[in-house]
Amino acid sequence: MIDRTVDDVLLEQLRRDGIIGPFVVSDLATGVDVGAVRTENEDRAYAGAQGVFAVADGLGGRPGGALAAYTAIAVAAAGAAGMTEPGAFELLVDIQAAIVAAGRRVGNDGLGTTLVVLAAHRNHVVIASVGDSRAYRYRDGDLERLTVDHDVGSELRASGVSDEQASGTGLRLDALTAHLGPRAPSPLRTHVASYSVMAGDRFLLCTDGIHRHVAQAEISSIVALGACALAVEALLAAARRAGGRDNAAEADHA
Repeated sequence: MIDRTVDDVLLEQLRRDGIIGPFVVSDLATGVDVGAVRTENEDRAYAGAQGVFAVADGLGGRPGGALAAYTAIAVAAAGAAGMTEPGAFELLVDIQAAIVAAGRRVGNDGLGTTLVVLAAHRNHVVIASVGDSRAYRYRDGDLERLTVDHDVGSELRASGVSDEQASGTGLRLDALTAHLGPRAPSPLRTHVASYSVMAGDRFLLCTDGIHRHVAQAEISSIVALGACALAVEALLAAARRAGGRDNAAEADHA
């Protein structure tokens, strides 16, 4: 047995506190599910070896949602490695242009998608999102949402409107106020931010097919499962138990 020195203990603590690294992705998994109601799955998920993770939700009810989601994921997978905060906005602009071009090729100006993309660095992650697909960080038993939903309900709450008041407006609170595609709001509305990484952190990216139908407490307990593949499978199953009214997609990594 090798005796541990004071320096060994200090270095271990620094790594645990996220002060030193580098940290590496030790486990990852993705999953998609069409649900119990819809006939086409317009959700897409990606997890790559270069520390890039992305989830997209093609807009339901519009032709071309699957094409928009596929295009968003393909451009994100090719361009998000090493993404910085300034570079994240540029990437989203490129993705927007690619979706518009894809729509032109098929004669469809109504296709659209949400997107959340994460790039892992040595000691932090950069996350960019448009719409209501989310990113979470699970740390020391707590699940924290890292993204902002671009939907009517969130906008009302941000303006100081209570949940009770919002419910009485008659508005569809889950209606998107931002997405990617030819009919996206101009200028492009995005959420971009960096977050620290500590040893043992787990990150979850998911569409609203997960977070609108599975309570956050249940999501947290599932993400705590040992292997990412188990967590992904369990979250998809939980969304189905809740009715499976929407497609679901997620990427989980630790």
